Amino acid sequence: MKLSMNKLAVKLVNEMLTKEEELKILSMKIGGATVIDAGVKAPSSFEAGIYVSKICLGGLADVAITSYKIKEYYVPAVEVSTDHPIQACMASQLAGWRISVKEFFANGSGPARVLAKKPKKLFEKLGYSEESDEAVLVLETEKYPDDEVVKFISNEVKVKPENLYLVLVSPASIAGSVQVSARIVETGIFKLNTLEFDLKTILYGYGVCPVAPLHSSSLKMAGRSNDMLLYGGVTYYIVDYPDDVKLNEYVSKVPSIASKDYGKSFTELVDQYGWDFLYKVDPSIFAPALVIINNIRSGRTLTSGRINYDILEKALTS
Repeated sequence: MKLSMNKLAVKLVNEMLTKEEELKILSMKIGGATVIDAGVKAPSSFEAGIYVSKICLGGLADVAITSYKIKEYYVPAVEVSTDHPIQACMASQLAGWRISVKEFFANGSGPARVLAKKPKKLFEKLGYSEESDEAVLVLETEKYPDDEVVKFISNEVKVKPENLYLVLVSPASIAGSVQVSARIVETGIFKLNTLEFDLKTILYGYGVCPVAPLHSSSLKMAGRSNDMLLYGGVTYYIVDYPDDVKLNEYVSKVPSIASKDYGKSFTELVDQYGWDFLYKVDPSIFAPALVIINNIRSGRTLTSGRINYDILEKALTS
């Protein structure tokens, strides 16, 4: 029987609904859909962030809180492990669906993307699809959707509103910060994809990334979250690849240190450019700090990149 990430995510949503008070979240009906506020108006929590991260990953990954030392600071970090890295990270977790309906805007992640095939070219490349009469979508946003937004999403995924589940997080919330750091495995795979690496050779993905300290400004949080991923995130992959020499060429190009803009603190860039900071830097900077790849074909383990503790410390204290 084929795995259904939407069905797996619905189970996680139902668990959240039984623990609203514990997770510090709120649920409601909007346009017939079940909407869970995991960090827009609701306080949210680290545990809510774990649930949101698992939902983003289509229920095909383990996500846990661990610790991380940045010089003299011990901070929480997210640890992600998946035996289904391409489905979980690229077909589900990737924030590949930009939803804009009148004044509402959100970045959409999660298994509902499979049903909507967003973005279409990626799903054509992955060759992955599934059918489901239920759908779950995580929305990074600052406001609640209205009936019109629900209707739009429902039409795109071809699921009735009463079978649609929308999980909301603000980047400036606890759960929002956790789920961004939980994108560490995806970040490395996304970079490998831009390098035209054969993603089907990736068998397993693991990653650790510190969780950005909270700030009331979503813009500041975007800067801090990027610093955590790009200068503190560590990824480990198991691949089955025929050529170690070629593989080593890919490994050398994956980490953020390979970018010409390496060393720029995003926490500082947001003060300089505002939201335009995303467009002012070399796109290849968006990658893990350290990449380790074990090739089971040869048994060799290759690595590239480094953790930049100075920039991480700035992100914690500025």
